[in-house]
Amino acid sequence: MKLQLNTLFLLVVLFFSKITLANHNSVIFNRPSDSVQASYALALLTLAYKELNYEVHIIDFNRHNALLAANNGVLDGQLGRDTSIEANNKNLIRINYPLFNYKLLLFKSCQPNTLDKLDSVSVLSGYPVQHHFLSESKFEGDIIEVKNIATQLNLLAQRKIDGAIMLDFVLNAGNFSQPETCMQTQLLSKLSLYHYVHKKHAALASKLLNALHKLHDNGTARALRAIYNFKL
Repeated sequence: MKLQLNTLFLLVVLFFSKITLANHNSVIFNRPSDSVQASYALALLTLAYKELNYEVHIIDFNRHNALLAANNGVLDGQLGRDTSIEANNKNLIRINYPLFNYKLLLFKSCQPNTLDKLDSVSVLSGYPVQHHFLSESKFEGDIIEVKNIATQLNLLAQRKIDGAIMLDFVLNAGNFSQPETCMQTQLLSKLSLYHYVHKKHAALASKLLNALHKLHDNGTARALRAIYNFKL
């Protein structure tokens, strides 16, 4: 009940904040993960919105609830998501410019087991792509959702799970040590992240796409990648 009240309070605050900002051509998104890729994407999108005389405002928002808030129009969209969100979030419009590519990885012991042979895997909360991939792969084992990478690795080291699925750009966000056991990393899939806006901003979609292509063609995107020491 307390969580529901806190969530309701936050939605009310955001609603009135959006009214205050409405006359300033502003958009509000949740804070992205702390990684060079996310920093690059935010810098690029900030410039793209600036081309359209919009300001980007970033707020702290529970990532687990951010996608629902964006689909409901409480947030103005999502800075970066993969296409797996589209089936269940019909109010979000993809800006069809890939911000960057990333890899979905499986960490497991050195035993010669493939994903379909594992009895259990952990996933990181807030990233639906993992559940989507496991569903598409018809994985029949247990799926344990945790809040951070350290927990995933601890569970793996203690042999409480058989594997851990991770996104490589999230791995860059923290310093961690792999368990002192034989570990393998298996590439599961390569995906792209895109910017999404709520359908109330449908008129912005084509303009944003043009702005991003302009920043790409004039070398700005490349310069930003150099600043953040990030390669596509």
